[in-house]
Amino acid sequence: MKLQPLDRPDPIAVGADLEARIGALFTDKLHIEVPSPDTDLVETGLLDSLRFVELLAHLEETFDLTVSVDDIEVEHFRTTARIAEFIARRLPRLRAEGAA
Repeated sequence: MKLQPLDRPDPIAVGADLEARIGALFTDKLHIEVPSPDTDLVETGLLDSLRFVELLAHLEETFDLTVSVDDIEVEHFRTTARIAEFIARRLPRLRAEGAA
């Protein structure tokens, strides 16, 4: 079994499906309509500090992962496309840890 480095997202996981799931999370859980995967959520004011905390909780629940304080960098959460990349970098690690 070949594991991908953590800094490279799984190209299959970072696709329209993962971005769509994150977009649906914004719509269904946070009640935020994101115009496109490249919309800057911070610059546009769509993602404020309260909604950011809610987002983290929903990401952890939806993808069964833990986001540590060390992982919290605004650049990881600026767009839904970047959030998808952030999640995808962690999914291979989580699958590998589960198989161990």
